[in-house]
Amino acid sequence: MTKKQSSRRNTGSDAAEDVDGNVDKIRDILFGSQMRDYETRLEATEQRLTQAIDRMTKNMERRIERLDKYARREVDKLSEQIKAERKDRTAEGKKSAKDLTSLTEQVEAWFAEVDEQMASESRDLRNALHDQGEELAAQIREAQSQSHEALQKEASELKDEKVAREDMAALLTEVAMRLNKDFKLPKA
Repeated sequence: MTKKQSSRRNTGSDAAEDVDGNVDKIRDILFGSQMRDYETRLEATEQRLTQAIDRMTKNMERRIERLDKYARREVDKLSEQIKAERKDRTAEGKKSAKDLTSLTEQVEAWFAEVDEQMASESRDLRNALHDQGEELAAQIREAQSQSHEALQKEASELKDEKVAREDMAALLTEVAMRLNKDFKLPKA
């Protein structure tokens, strides 16, 4: 290859780079504000969704914490009631020395009853806690699903509003050809 041919090819590639640079400038002039607007809107949507998810998460955490406190209070109350009942029944057993045998049997029966009641109530309480936990988990899943659907809808709306890549390419090609005066307008 001769030096002339090499320099011609370099000049051709420099011109192509200049045209590419001009096309980029034209693209930025024509559509830069729209693209920045789309980016701003998308960031705002993402920020709103993030804040909504944070609020829902905090709300769920507060609910779970309240439920936990309630459960603990109820268990403490039951424990106190059981302790009080045991104390009362023990005191009654000590008072009546004559009927010690029958009283002992009665107290044991009461203890068994209280233990059974406590087991039943704790089972019911555990089941209620489990059901509420599942309900809260379902609500969280539903909220996440709704947030995801809203994000998809927003993204779809943004996608529908933006200029198609092929249309943009055709427009920019036409602008470039007009700038180079290579484009011939059809006669009406």
